[in-house]
Amino acid sequence: MQMEFKKHLLVHVENSEVEMYECETCNFKTKHKGNLKAHLLVHVENSEVEMYECEMCNYKTKCKGNLKIHLLVHRENSEVEMYECEMCNYKTKRKGSLKTHLLVHKENSDAEMYECETCHFKTKHKGSLKTHLLVHKVNSEVQMFACGNSNYKAKRLFLNPDFLEK
Repeated sequence: MQMEFKKHLLVHVENSEVEMYECETCNFKTKHKGNLKAHLLVHVENSEVEMYECEMCNYKTKCKGNLKIHLLVHRENSEVEMYECEMCNYKTKRKGSLKTHLLVHKENSDAEMYECETCHFKTKHKGSLKTHLLVHKVNSEVQMFACGNSNYKAKRLFLNPDFLEK
């Protein structure tokens, strides 16, 4: 329990004041060694690591924690703790989703903004910046996803990967 508290305290410390763990393959940085360990799996082919599979659908992941979060989609709202927004009627099974949602209620001037270094794009959502950055990459630099039923291709996978071919 004490270790969890120490880990939590890092949330309140500026990145410049603490040792950061860095990925040698990309620009990912984190305050937590465990987060780096989990991140490193994105650079490993699925066939090279143990995959965790949902027994209720086709979902697969390299991270056991992601499977645990995914399993919430198969449970009724009444069976799990729901996280509710105090400013509107938004409810979710995932604490992280509520945290992201709360940004819609913040003015840009009050929220941490993520900015593209190539153009003028700004957003409150780190994930939106990651998606936006794909715009500046040529197709050969990113994993492309192709629809099996048409000629459509995308730099980002928006649908369930079971519906697409790589």
